[in-house]
Amino acid sequence: MIAEKSEGRIIALGSSCHLVVDNRADQGEECLSLAQDEILRIEDKFSAYKSESIIGRINQEAGTGCLTPLDAETRSLFQYVAALREESKNLFDPTTRLLQDCYSEDGRLLASQAQLQGILKLVGWSKLENSADGARLPEKGMLIDLNSCIRPYAMDSVRKLLIKQGVENALIEMDHDAVTIGKQPDGANWLIGVRLPRGTRAAITRLKLNHRGFALRGNFERRVTLGGERFSRALSPIDGQPVPGLVSVAVIADTCLTACSAASIARMKTEQAGMKWLENLGFPWLAIDRELNCHGPLAPN
Repeated sequence: MIAEKSEGRIIALGSSCHLVVDNRADQGEECLSLAQDEILRIEDKFSAYKSESIIGRINQEAGTGCLTPLDAETRSLFQYVAALREESKNLFDPTTRLLQDCYSEDGRLLASQAQLQGILKLVGWSKLENSADGARLPEKGMLIDLNSCIRPYAMDSVRKLLIKQGVENALIEMDHDAVTIGKQPDGANWLIGVRLPRGTRAAITRLKLNHRGFALRGNFERRVTLGGERFSRALSPIDGQPVPGLVSVAVIADTCLTACSAASIARMKTEQAGMKWLENLGFPWLAIDRELNCHGPLAPN
């Protein structure tokens, strides 16, 4: 008897990726293999943690003057990042990973002000030199990390590949992102769980996700408290301080990358501006503010 669906898990881009593919035509395992290969291809090409990836080479060559050649796919991703940065008033910045080391797990600033200012000199997407011959970072120690964008990009890429193969039912889930094709093979809805604050505990709400993309940015359970105020772990590339915006934002959109864009930008705005931005986009959304209140069409009643 042919199994209704094929499932698999791989570790890629620092996260566990869960894949479910319709197997009623007995092609599930083949499609699963194609999907896994595509995710690993994108990881090998763009992961900041792969020394031979394009991003890895740019980081390793920082400050040497050497250019890393860019192909059309990479240039398209860089244009996407630049658009996010512009929309967020320059607060969305893939060079801020260096700033994370300045803070402890509980959010305390470990670096002195002098050290923080030194790190800030190595931060700034605008410093990336991008020409027809390639890209380079001007200062030794600078780095870029696109993993938060690469994950949804990879999942959308897999979705396109599976649709091209004739797949009508699938789920691709990685870290806090997910994208689906149709419904489940048995006609049930695809459901994803989202953790929400409830008093001193966390609760789980389930969201329906049929033929849509989903992204969650920020984790209210890993927020930091500074000067008696709660903040997310998003850090400003301008002063290295936590951004006083929404601590978590979840969005459902037509693609995972679109959902990622909306959630990422909303989280970099002030709370009210972020929620207004989400309302104007018209996508279903859920936001958790710094007082741990839930807002938006996806918030439980």
